[in-house]
Amino acid sequence: MRGTALEIREYLRIFARYWWVIAILTVLGGLVGFATSQLITPQYQSTATLFVATQNGTTATEAYQNNLFSIDRVNSYASLATSEQVAARAVDQLKAPISAEELRAKISAAAGPKTVLLSVSVTDPDPAQAQSYANAVADQLVNLVSELETSRRGGTPAAGAIVVDEAGYPTEPAGLSLPLRIGLGALAGLAIGIIAAILIGVFDKRLRGRESVERQADSSVIGALPASRVRTRTAVVDLTSDGAYPEAVRELRTNLRFCTTAKGERAPKVVAVTSPSRGDGRSTVAVDLAAAFAETGKSVVLVDGDLRNPTLASRLPLTVPMRNAAQTKGLSTLLVGEHNVDDGLVRGIPVGNHTISLLPAGPAAPRPGELWATDYSEGLLDELAESFDYVVVDTPALDECSDGAVVGALSDGALLVARLRHTTSTSLRRALTALRGANVTVLGTVVTFDQLRNHPGRDRGARDTASSRTTDDNRRGGAAFGAATGDTEKIGEGRLVGSAGPQQTSRSRHGSS
Repeated sequence: MRGTALEIREYLRIFARYWWVIAILTVLGGLVGFATSQLITPQYQSTATLFVATQNGTTATEAYQNNLFSIDRVNSYASLATSEQVAARAVDQLKAPISAEELRAKISAAAGPKTVLLSVSVTDPDPAQAQSYANAVADQLVNLVSELETSRRGGTPAAGAIVVDEAGYPTEPAGLSLPLRIGLGALAGLAIGIIAAILIGVFDKRLRGRESVERQADSSVIGALPASRVRTRTAVVDLTSDGAYPEAVRELRTNLRFCTTAKGERAPKVVAVTSPSRGDGRSTVAVDLAAAFAETGKSVVLVDGDLRNPTLASRLPLTVPMRNAAQTKGLSTLLVGEHNVDDGLVRGIPVGNHTISLLPAGPAAPRPGELWATDYSEGLLDELAESFDYVVVDTPALDECSDGAVVGALSDGALLVARLRHTTSTSLRRALTALRGANVTVLGTVVTFDQLRNHPGRDRGARDTASSRTTDDNRRGGAAFGAATGDTEKIGEGRLVGSAGPQQTSRSRHGSS
């Protein structure tokens, strides 16, 4: 029963999502019905009724047999009514400008079940012609029956047909009326629309809401960032202003403090931010999360861990000297041991009323995928965690390389970013599989481009939910998932930067040796 209820709810969600498809096809169906009524020439049908009789019997048995004989004759006369001979005789009678074949195509005849009544009808665009043709056909059928049923030696016919109701003048077109055509067309359009909506819903794997993300992850959401035009015009979220987006960033920061790391600790310090695919808003979430931590007065370092397509140095408000430094030193040179951590940092980057530090990607490396696999990478995050209150690492999308999973395993946990109406359920599940396969603690999911505006109060209880579920989710490598942010970043092919230089250590952030 529960499975059936879930299926029904899923269909209802599809209908609610694609109601416009159903509505459009229903209207189109009604218009098609109306168009057919206007384009098809109306046809009028006139009908004459004949009575088939046989000779009277002298006994009850003979009368009964004659009645059966009449019923049998009705079916034969129905075939005669549509014969070419009857049509030709009717044309001769009327001297009408129509051929026998043309008139024959307009004639129809039907015998009533177990009766001796025969209906002869003629259909024509002209109601007067339909009436005239029907009466002529009925008259000629009576004559032909009389000839056929009379013996060559003469005498009384064995059976005959009598016109009991002459054909009348039809006032309404035959067939479906205009309202009925429109109704049937709309009904057909509705059926097609429902089928189309179901097919679209089944084959469209894009995640469209908080609930769909939670169902795919079987977990709750810890962050929901709305679509924001204001945010797309700024380098970093303005947390000094009011609005749904800044409030959603603060909620994410608060909920993250109640997540639990693999070691059972609260408030993870080193957070990797990744996503299933490019364009999910991953870098925006990383930047804004770093700004939110800085707003509390904590020291924060933002690491551009996307060595293939670094973007943080170009999007943050760096001075010219800062940009020059970011191009010569950074993560790529640090991971290969060319200098120490302090030499690679860009400090004092303004974010609102506070500042953060940036460890840029540095110059491009020939084989960036190998840099995060060096022994220096593990020691780097540990050293940064000792110098700063929070470390936020922006990593590549998981469908492009495994760096996000590698960095997530070296961190206290990972945030998985999914963009509504962009990220698919398939890519989300694939990303979760990659993270769990690397023993990454998934702290939660942040969904970007949420269209809901009522963020204050909407996540009431999210803190308790995140706290109660995170332990179980972490134990199975799961995640709490969320519902929406407002920006895009493209993860292209190109720059790969190297790694270098912090002190080597054998201790990972998960406590493994």
